[in-house]
Amino acid sequence: MPNSSRTENNKQKETKSGIALLSVYDKNGIVEFAEGLVKLGWQIYASGGTARTIHEHGLAVTDISKLVGGQAILGHRVVTLSREIAAGLLANPASESDRQELATLNIPLIDLVCVDMYPLEETINNKEASKSDVIEKTDIGGPTMLRAAAKGRRIVLSSPEQRQLVLQWLQDNKPNEEQFIDNLVARAEYEVTRYVFTSAMYHSDHDISGFIAKRITSTKYGENPQQTEAALYADNRVVADPLGLDQFTHVQGIERSFINMTDIDRLLQTITHIAAGFEKNFSVVPAIAVGVKHGNACGAGVATTPLEAVKKMLEGDTRAIFGGIIMVSSNIDKTLAEALMYHAMEGDKPRLLDGVVGASVTEDALELLSRNKLRVVVNPALATLTQLSLDQKRRLRPVRGGALEQPNYDFVIDLKADYMAYHGKELREEQRHDLILAWAIGATSNSNTITLVKNGQLIGNGVGQQDRIGAAQLALTRTTTALPQLTDRGDKIQMQITLDRKKLAGACAYSDSFFPFPDGPGLLAQAGITAILASSGSVADEAVIKSLSDKGITLAMVPDKIGRGFYLH
Repeated sequence: MPNSSRTENNKQKETKSGIALLSVYDKNGIVEFAEGLVKLGWQIYASGGTARTIHEHGLAVTDISKLVGGQAILGHRVVTLSREIAAGLLANPASESDRQELATLNIPLIDLVCVDMYPLEETINNKEASKSDVIEKTDIGGPTMLRAAAKGRRIVLSSPEQRQLVLQWLQDNKPNEEQFIDNLVARAEYEVTRYVFTSAMYHSDHDISGFIAKRITSTKYGENPQQTEAALYADNRVVADPLGLDQFTHVQGIERSFINMTDIDRLLQTITHIAAGFEKNFSVVPAIAVGVKHGNACGAGVATTPLEAVKKMLEGDTRAIFGGIIMVSSNIDKTLAEALMYHAMEGDKPRLLDGVVGASVTEDALELLSRNKLRVVVNPALATLTQLSLDQKRRLRPVRGGALEQPNYDFVIDLKADYMAYHGKELREEQRHDLILAWAIGATSNSNTITLVKNGQLIGNGVGQQDRIGAAQLALTRTTTALPQLTDRGDKIQMQITLDRKKLAGACAYSDSFFPFPDGPGLLAQAGITAILASSGSVADEAVIKSLSDKGITLAMVPDKIGRGFYLH
């Protein structure tokens, strides 16, 4: 029995130990990792700076120069690029001839590689960095070692957060080894691909473009049940986007669906434009609440308090918000949760929503929302929205055979800018506020769009229409209820629409482009709209200006080339 135990102990030690090569740019945590390996019986090789750091902490380490036959050369540009390291990584451990050849050449078989690369992406994103700085920070040895280790099916670590995971795996005698190595190999190839692709985009000045990311979370299906294997992919590093969808935490309820995520993305476009518009024009960001259906805002409110903003958002169109997702720029407490569920509802029946998104949520609010099985998602960045919250990253749009790419829509209108032209009465301050809210909503809704706002509240959003008068008609009908009426014979249906004149009186309108004819703005004026923001550039501009001036309507105009607001056209 004692001999058997000794044999088993030796076998355990054998499975845990080997030869490791460590070469990292960022030395944080590398000593602790090396110490963990040494405790498991591993022999450590390391490149110059990494070797010095490990040695200074009293750990046994062999400088890689002893293996490759010389120190770093060419200003440290050539260190680990060598036949010996490549052989130690690419030799097949199961091949007796490979092992014999390595022994003849006095080259150790390397079992583990831990590498991080020069900070290329950080350098590229540094506006003060020159092209020579970028070239200097372009790693060659790191990617080479990672790819060789991946091909050689070694234990390959390409990211610092893998170190503790690998140490624990080694301590546990390498369970599920094949799958574990597969994951490490895939991650290493991914990191190298991302690194090289970043370099290619930089040097091509974006003639080379695309998107490389990893799966963050899967969804049950895509837009429809038959579209399976849908997922959110992201890689939110280096220049971190605090409002990236991967930065949102799912707190409660059914996991976010594909459509939920597209709605949250659209909500972010709208809420950040509202914040940016108010900060730029009025130097203050109000409390904001926005509700969407099918990506387009169907309710929105701004106010001095979150509760007031939520009430405005819900009252704007109580029918459309049914089943929607709501985002607020604040914490969700019990009072706010109660309003989300019951405000403007008849009796005790709660409002049906698909989810709520806020900066944070209290426990008592969660308990209330859980009764209705609501998805609850949070992100603290929603509480500090500014102009800097706008998404600056270029946007890709898949098309058959490829993709279209463009800068993101990050324009923020300035009502005091020289490019603005005004016709008619001078705008009152409350009209200026309403026009900014209408602009932020309309410019992030599917074009063509006409958006109606009154007293900080969205009252009608006519989106996705083929003609502008149709968008105006739709926006107006959203302010009221369409009542179908049957004739006596029952073979025809007539739709009678009665506009809510009181609700429309004094409201402001935004058009995401110019009016090609006076009929659209004329329809708005007839309904009680008192101020309109639109672009200029139509051959009918003079006719539109005159028709509105005759009716006492103020028309604010931004040149179409500067301020057109087409979105998801």
